[in-house]
Amino acid sequence: MNGVSISGLRVAYGDKAVFDGFDAEFAGGEINVILGGSGVGKTTLLNAVCGLVPYSGRIGYDRDGISYIFQNDRLIPAISVYKNLDLTLRATVKDRAERKRRIMDMLELLGVADQYKKLPTALSGGQAQRVSMARAYLTDGNVLLMDEPFKGLDVALKLRLIKELIRLNDINPRTVLFVTHAIDECLMCADNYTVLAGSPAQTALEGRIDIDKHSRRLDDPALNGTRERLLATLYADVD
Repeated sequence: MNGVSISGLRVAYGDKAVFDGFDAEFAGGEINVILGGSGVGKTTLLNAVCGLVPYSGRIGYDRDGISYIFQNDRLIPAISVYKNLDLTLRATVKDRAERKRRIMDMLELLGVADQYKKLPTALSGGQAQRVSMARAYLTDGNVLLMDEPFKGLDVALKLRLIKELIRLNDINPRTVLFVTHAIDECLMCADNYTVLAGSPAQTALEGRIDIDKHSRRLDDPALNGTRERLLATLYADVD
């Protein structure tokens, strides 16, 4: 699977350039975590990749579709979980029975099949994000964008959802661009990481974590070196 290739990217809001000549490569079929301080341009980068903001330069990836998981679940509140997911599939899967099979299989995989009749407003935060993950992986495409999807969740729930993300991406591989402020999220799921810094933003640090994602633990000493490099880069300007 091809990844996402970015070259000469420029994005500006008025006179302020968020990116100006930015280059990056994000590996295909893997979880690529993007970190950086507030306002550095992480969300802008995702929005450029999916065409939500104007840009110049080149962004290349397989144009077979793209899905996006936001911090807020963005489910339609007036219709059930099942109908939210059915809307996702109607354009590409005409057979109603096949849509139902795919939806229920995905909800079962994520442990929320018993919630399918509920309105999104009746879900807990973790359940809503599981449904958002189901919607993303039901969507045809090779690229998945994630913008701080686990922000505000408690640590135990966040780690469970990260494990489910890893499992989903094993079953149905996507090139994942996962934006977060949280080093622990990066350490638990990243195949590759990129830290953005500066204005306009550039790559301040990049690397790979080869420890098996399925068995990682936050207290694993093998992660200490990566943790220290990330801390040193992210807080380089803090006295």
